[in-house]
Amino acid sequence: MHHHPDEQKIRDRAFQLWDQAGQPDGQEQEFWFRAERELSEEDDFDTSAQSAEIDEPPVVPGRLS
Repeated sequence: MHHHPDEQKIRDRAFQLWDQAGQPDGQEQEFWFRAERELSEEDDFDTSAQSAEIDEPPVVPGRLS
């Protein structure tokens, strides 16, 4: 069974992803789905997700120069 994170968490994460990606236009839904997927995976693997999140920088496509 999948846990569904609350909408405010998804919104915050989606904004974070969008902001890190350089705030592209017209991709809000894509970032929303990505945030929702990330957060539901974190709920499934709570312990490892928490520790991994602290150590590793977020991977943002197009910003690795």
